[in-house]
Amino acid sequence: MRRSMFVFLSACVAAGILSGGCGKREGDEPTKYASQEGLAKLSRQAEQASGRRGAEKGGTSVNPSFSVSSGSSAKDPTAQDLDRVIRPVLKSVFGDAKLIAESSGPETRKDGEVIENRLVYVAKRVVTAQDGESLHAALRAGHFSTSPRLGSKPTIVRTFATMSFFKTTPRRTYSLVFSIDAKKQQIVVESYQLGSKYDRLM
Repeated sequence: MRRSMFVFLSACVAAGILSGGCGKREGDEPTKYASQEGLAKLSRQAEQASGRRGAEKGGTSVNPSFSVSSGSSAKDPTAQDLDRVIRPVLKSVFGDAKLIAESSGPETRKDGEVIENRLVYVAKRVVTAQDGESLHAALRAGHFSTSPRLGSKPTIVRTFATMSFFKTTPRRTYSLVFSIDAKKQQIVVESYQLGSKYDRLM
C-alpha cells in the first residue's frame, strides 16, 4: 500500500514539473489578476513612471505649463522686434513657444550692467538643460552671432543652460542672453544695453 502511494505521489510530482502542477491555480496566466483594479493600478503606475522619465529627458513630452498658458503678444516696440526674431527659433527647437511675461527696462544690476528688456517663454515640450546645445545651434543657424559675454559655447549645469548672442534687426543691434530653466520650465531672454565691457574682448 505504501509503495502504491509513493508511486502515485511521484507521478503527480513529475506531472507537476512537466505541466505546471496537478491543478490550475489562480494567477497562472501572466495577465490574470485577482481583480481588475489591481491590473488598472499597475497600468497607471507604469504610465506615471513613463511620464516622469519623459519629463527628465525632454523629448516629445508635452509641457503642462504650455497647455494651461494662454500666452500673450509683446507690447513694447523693442520687445516686439525681439519676439519677431526669437520666437521662430524657439518654435523650430521646441515645437512651439508662448510669451508669458515681458518687462521693459532699464534695470540696472549691481555690477552696473543694464537690462533693457526681458522676455519669458514657455515651450510646448518639456525642456531640459541639455536642450541648450540644440538651442545654441538653432540660433547660430538663424544668424545670431555669438558674443564674448558668455563665450562662444553654451554653459550647461544640471538643470540650467545659458548662452549669449548678438542679433541685428532693421531696428537695431541687440546683446542677448538666453537661459533655459528646466526647474521652472521657462526660457528667459534678456537684452543688455550695448557698449558693455562684457560684450568686448578684454
